[in-house]
Amino acid sequence: MTEPAPATRLDVTVTVAPLADVRGNIATLLGQSLHELLTMFYPPAVGKKANVAVTELIQNVIQNVLDADSELGLDLRVDQDALIVRVRNKATPAQYEAVHARVDALAASVAPKDLFTATLRRRRAERLKGGLGLMRLVAENRFRLAVSYEQEHMTMQATFPLRGTP
Repeated sequence: MTEPAPATRLDVTVTVAPLADVRGNIATLLGQSLHELLTMFYPPAVGKKANVAVTELIQNVIQNVLDADSELGLDLRVDQDALIVRVRNKATPAQYEAVHARVDALAASVAPKDLFTATLRRRRAERLKGGLGLMRLVAENRFRLAVSYEQEHMTMQATFPLRGTP
């Protein structure tokens, strides 16, 4: 028998500015901290999903900082229906287009795991590092991704439905 999803709603917003002041691995720190917080109210699997999404999305921002004086925004929302993680940062139109193209390719893929495996093999053969975070969110963790761009800021959203999560 599956117990019903908790009715608790949790909203967390974190803003870090300027990005030049970031010392250490903020992506891992926030991911692990939110994992701990969520497991107070939700099954451990929900905290693990949040940890993966927060870590991957923030790591992408930190690795691609456009303006050291800009800020990073993180919004996490979880309720009985879904876990939603949004990360917002300053980006160029070209950066947005590249991310948008990856998100579209993932959404169009009939077999995201096969796409992930093929990309992983190709990147290893070419000795490339990184570049697999969004694919991991979709292929390994079953997140739905969306990306938007407004006034020099890109917002990446990862959504995981919770209905029926053990």
